[in-house]
Amino acid sequence: MNNQELSSDKIDVLREIGNIGSGHATSALASMLDNSLRMEVPNVKVMSFDDLSELVGGADTVVAAVLTHFKGDVSGMIMFILEIKEAKNLTGHMLHKTHSDDIKDFDYMDKSALKEVGNILMSSYLASINTLTNLGVRNEPPAICVDMAGSVLDYPIIELGKVGDNAIIIDSKFMDNDEPINGFLLFVADEESYEHIFNALGIGC
Repeated sequence: MNNQELSSDKIDVLREIGNIGSGHATSALASMLDNSLRMEVPNVKVMSFDDLSELVGGADTVVAAVLTHFKGDVSGMIMFILEIKEAKNLTGHMLHKTHSDDIKDFDYMDKSALKEVGNILMSSYLASINTLTNLGVRNEPPAICVDMAGSVLDYPIIELGKVGDNAIIIDSKFMDNDEPINGFLLFVADEESYEHIFNALGIGC
């Protein structure tokens, strides 16, 4: 989005997309895990890309990220990103393992599990756009990386710079009993795609 502030109606639309997506994702992810897993109601906000790395503790914080591009009536990219300790917590539940603090203790199986979670989560949010608007959206196979937040966010920041100054951030907090697993989705689309979404719902841009 550009620097123009989103209206409350548009924020409500993005939040509803988040609500529907989190419901779909929770059902799909719960079937993959032995224990009960739920997602908190997502908080949708607009943030300057200069501040994105602060969401995960700063540019030098090691993070794990799953990225996919999407095309169709709405096109852009979406990234699921979380601190490495949160990623270990999540894949630990899935793989029934305990991780050490060593960054190298996040192996191929962990990455594969996180990629699967990220793909389900991102696909669920993209599917919710179709549910609400009937617009066609198809996502490409996801990729995963583990690196410092500053490096991981370089690419989406470059993409953001082409279409505006702000990103749509959707908090993605999992709750396993009383233990939170914190992450967020970074949603990047061009201005035309946002117009398609809002116009399909009768909200002028």
